Amino acid sequence: MNGMVPGKENISPVAINQQLYAVQRHLVLQNNVQYCILILSSCLSRDARLLLRVVMKVAVLGAGIVGSATAYMLARDGHEVTIIDRCDRPGMETSFANGGLMTPSDSSPWNSPGTIKRLGKMLFDTNSTLKINSSAIPSIVGWGLKFLSNSTHKRHKANMVSNIRIASLSLETLRSIRQNSTLHYDQTTRGTMRVFPRGGRMSEFVQMCREMQGWGVKFDVLDQEQILEKEPCLKDVIDRYIGAVYFPDDESGDAHKFTNEMARLAKELGAQFLMRANILEIVKQSSSRISHVKTSVGEIHADAYVLSLGSYSPIFARPLGIQLPIVPVKGYSVTLPLNGWKGGPTRPVMDDGYHAMMVPMGDRLRMGGKAEFAQYNTKIDPNEGRRVLDDILRILPSMAAHVDVSSALTWSGLRPMTPDGPPIVGPTPYENLFLNTGHGPLGWTMSCGSAKITAELVTHGRVLSNSVDPRDYMLRQVRRSDRSAVALAQNGLVS
Repeated sequence: MNGMVPGKENISPVAINQQLYAVQRHLVLQNNVQYCILILSSCLSRDARLLLRVVMKVAVLGAGIVGSATAYMLARDGHEVTIIDRCDRPGMETSFANGGLMTPSDSSPWNSPGTIKRLGKMLFDTNSTLKINSSAIPSIVGWGLKFLSNSTHKRHKANMVSNIRIASLSLETLRSIRQNSTLHYDQTTRGTMRVFPRGGRMSEFVQMCREMQGWGVKFDVLDQEQILEKEPCLKDVIDRYIGAVYFPDDESGDAHKFTNEMARLAKELGAQFLMRANILEIVKQSSSRISHVKTSVGEIHADAYVLSLGSYSPIFARPLGIQLPIVPVKGYSVTLPLNGWKGGPTRPVMDDGYHAMMVPMGDRLRMGGKAEFAQYNTKIDPNEGRRVLDDILRILPSMAAHVDVSSALTWSGLRPMTPDGPPIVGPTPYENLFLNTGHGPLGWTMSCGSAKITAELVTHGRVLSNSVDPRDYMLRQVRRSDRSAVALAQNGLVS
């Protein structure tokens, strides 16, 4: 074990970090300046860093966009980090070809008020963007009831605010990383635009934007002329739209490339990526501590563990007695090489009528717009990919004359959806196991923020960022049964 305090061999590094912070907090609250100076002086002669934190061995389970960002944050804090993943490279599953959006503006959970009415219509529409396979129904009944119970105006707004807070922290953190490191991921920082067909829900959406504005989400309402000023590519179909909403702070890019950039930065700080390693079991030492992780290449021992396996997180948490309310929701994307054609959008554009999006990524156009409950089935249905492409061709009909649409690549991945909307980030009943999972369709949007929260909990024993309330993302099982974990997340004190 690295960085242990002499004479404390039987106390875990996680507990030491928590106790160190509690002592510091007590001294500050008591305004005991003289004693603070005495403690600082005695430690500086040995290793001042031990006063602030213990350097730990940390194992991150999952090398997707969330896991890789978490590994970077932990490595930046000075920990010895090992990332475990079954693929040969980071970001090869859900992070491989997702929508590519970094959008705090899209923080509204899917279960907005009126969901039950809309859901009934969508399920019986053969062209609907939502599909529920009959085989998936038994596994999502309980989850679905919780999903619907969170569709009241009060609960939906509270969950939306929680999403906005962590998404905004994430965007702030990403921009900070970008200031200090050179990153290449086909990024655009020109905002996003959502266009609304006549007879659509634009007035309802604008009202929701006004609510989000109170939490820092900026937006502008555009008329047809202003739409064309920003995106001339829509001139052939402009009569379809009554208006648009533009979000200047949103960003986009290639999430797979970003994941590998995070992995690169983590490696430069000493993190080790253990790839092609199937995680078999998280082995507990006791009812309050994890012993090691069993993998196909051997046992991995660490001082702390972070579970970031997306839709697969519940499978590994369940044997530990941790019930994660996460279900996989399949999403489709279609990526089209543009071969130099410049007639497409210059920023992400979402059509609210077709529920379809198009996102420029260098010399490619990423398209998406499907949601399917199919358990863990990632098999690609060519017909679903074609539907996504057909919707985009209706929005951008001129593209067919300039680009070989037959070269489009269809992909599918699993969104780890929670029934209320916010991700699950924070402590567990096990003192050295942390969760960072369940980000749904906002994995990239929230990745840097949730990684920052997780690293702060592991490193400092509390969340330093005052722009979020860690209780909003805490596992309900922990909220109900573990007062010490609640206290930890609330104010850093160990009860």
